[in-house]
Amino acid sequence: MATGGKTELGIDLDELRLLVGLSYRELARRTGCARSTLHDALTGRRFPRLDTVLAIARVCGGDTTRWRLRWVAACKRSHLPRTAPTMSLQSTNPS
Repeated sequence: MATGGKTELGIDLDELRLLVGLSYRELARRTGCARSTLHDALTGRRFPRLDTVLAIARVCGGDTTRWRLRWVAACKRSHLPRTAPTMSLQSTNPS
C-alpha cells in the first residue's frame, strides 16, 4: 500500500495530467513510458522513478524543478533511496 508521500505525489501528477486533458494512452505516447508504469505512478500504486515524474511534468507543462523537489521530499517522507532515478526500490541480497 502507498504511503502518504507516494500517494500525494501520484495524485498531484494525475491532476496535472487531467488539467491538460491527456489520456493515459496519449501521456504514454508523449513521455515514452508504458501506460502501466504511468497508471501505477499516478494512482500511488508504485513510487515513480524521478525520470518518470520529470517526463510527465515536461509533457504536461509543469515546472520540472518543482516536481524534482516534490519527488525528493516524498522519498524523504517514505524513507526511500534517492541517489539514482533508475535504481530499483527493492532491496537486494548481497552475494
